[in-house]
Amino acid sequence: MAKLYRADIDGLRTIAVIPVVIFHLGTSLFSGGFVGVDVFFVISGFLITQTLLSETGTPGAALLDFYKRRIKRIFPALFVLYLAVMAAACVLLMSDQAAEVAQSIIASIFFVSNVLFYSQSDYFDGGLDSNPLLHTWSLSVEEQFYVFFPLLIFFTRSIGETRRRQIVWGLTIASFVASVWMVSRDASGAFYLIPFRTWELALGSLLAIGAIPAPRKQWQAEAGAVLGLAMIGYSALFFNKATLFPGAWALIPCVGTALVLLCGTGWTTIAGRVLSLWPMRFIGLISYSLYLWHWPIIVFYRHLDSRLDNVERAALLIASIAAATISWKFVEQPFRRPFKLSSGAVVARGTAAMAACAAAVLALASVNAYFYPISAEARGVLAYGERTGRTAMMRTGTCFLTTKHSFADYQADECLAASGDKPRVLIIGDSHAAHLYYGLKQALPGMQVLQATASGCKPLLHSRGAAQCLTLMHHAFDEYIAKVRPDVIIVSARWLDGDVSKVAETVKALQRLAPHVLVSGPIVEYDQPLPRLLAMQIDRGEPIEKHRAKEIANVDARLAAASKAAGVPYFSMYHAVCAPECQLWAAPGVPVQFDYGHLTQQGSVMVARRMVRDIEGLFAAPSDVAAIGRSVLSGAEAAGSDTLP
Repeated sequence: MAKLYRADIDGLRTIAVIPVVIFHLGTSLFSGGFVGVDVFFVISGFLITQTLLSETGTPGAALLDFYKRRIKRIFPALFVLYLAVMAAACVLLMSDQAAEVAQSIIASIFFVSNVLFYSQSDYFDGGLDSNPLLHTWSLSVEEQFYVFFPLLIFFTRSIGETRRRQIVWGLTIASFVASVWMVSRDASGAFYLIPFRTWELALGSLLAIGAIPAPRKQWQAEAGAVLGLAMIGYSALFFNKATLFPGAWALIPCVGTALVLLCGTGWTTIAGRVLSLWPMRFIGLISYSLYLWHWPIIVFYRHLDSRLDNVERAALLIASIAAATISWKFVEQPFRRPFKLSSGAVVARGTAAMAACAAAVLALASVNAYFYPISAEARGVLAYGERTGRTAMMRTGTCFLTTKHSFADYQADECLAASGDKPRVLIIGDSHAAHLYYGLKQALPGMQVLQATASGCKPLLHSRGAAQCLTLMHHAFDEYIAKVRPDVIIVSARWLDGDVSKVAETVKALQRLAPHVLVSGPIVEYDQPLPRLLAMQIDRGEPIEKHRAKEIANVDARLAAASKAAGVPYFSMYHAVCAPECQLWAAPGVPVQFDYGHLTQQGSVMVARRMVRDIEGLFAAPSDVAAIGRSVLSGAEAAGSDTLP
């Protein structure tokens, strides 16, 4: 089967890449812009399968020819990007960060960066947003797919088209079912790992091998193409970070892409003509380089100035398009010209280039570490940014479920055990509730501190999100609270602006089941882990203020006002840390927070001592006030002198 050039596919690439770039620029225009990657996957599966079908010769020779094409297409622009990113990291970042960038580049060179990022990602994955190579996970997924899929195509030549289609259908359905199953149990795994993304590439392959019949009439093609574009547009505009993705929701952009591709096969549609216009085609032609360059440009600029306004976003978009155009013209295009080298020679040289690039990156990282060492004081602060200690503090895996846990992991006998006559305080919410447990346990030894916390959703009546979180919230709301009736329920989460109207409704419902409910507001956040910012301040004198998320104060103010209007008790976490100035240290050398916003142990105790005053105010009976007062005093003694009052 000869692969014919289709201008509309270049336009479809534009539809894919622009939402991704705008989403990464942090605007609300394309809240689901991440679906552009899924559009790329379907396009890639379609085009690459067409290429595989056009290969002739023995399977071994065809495989070498295929990889020759991939090397010429992928390697030149990618390797230039690697070296440029590593050089920028050595200039702009601290040496340990440069080493992390080098690790990401090495993983990307050998197309396993998706596995690396998965291993580094749990709920506390905010740090990955500052990795300039994070976007290469999708390239790794593609190349892993193209390790085994060409073998399937080449070695099924003799079994007939019907049998081949059945095999690819089986592969597609199995991967899709696995994705739907996995996304509610381990969202990071479903997002990053090849078994759960294979179906998106295989969907494009089904089109290429004729497993899905094309429209037979012009009106069907016209309607299908418009519907497909509408499905992609809907996903990009209305999906957001709370969407359980990929899983079943990924069907919308993927099937939409498949419709556009299918309806453009054998038919010239109005949608196809629009996609074939020169401006649409041009962005599509540079889409690979645009995808490569936009994210490092954004990340490094945010390192210098995290507060992007619309003018800066527009400038970054223009800079990304300019860099992509240069890369396409002077790097991609020359290497696409015919080579006299054999396929085997190109593959050998490509392999050598991988090794040489990896060696150069490691050398740059070593030189940078030698000439720009990190001081002992800064290293001590950075240690608080490590993951050690968080599991015990938040009781991760038992009383706090991440996206890598299921509801079966929740230890209700330990987390919700309520016995005796001691007052019961239940903390319910996400990780921004879980980080309160340690401090309240220290500050309230005279009370039973209970915990129902999970990442992936919020403690709201009509929340949505990961299955393990929703199951836990339903268990707490529908069964446990009504049965046990805790004396105090503390509702806490990483509240956003859209949550304000829902919180009061939830609290009103809880107040019918428990005598006292307290809403804990959002805590101060940073665009980088606080220990990192403190280390940069120590070694480089860089200010921290510019890295503080200003929108949190607005959410806190709105939530406080809404709670007051509804007669709901409210504790401002923001003011507990930032009144009047934002505290950076919970004790000498100990940061208040270990990442963008979660409290360290000492930070948790510091905030809990201040929260206890509000808990005390909830109790109307003098005996209750006295009991809480005694708990505060004994808690202060138990906390010791190693934390700030």
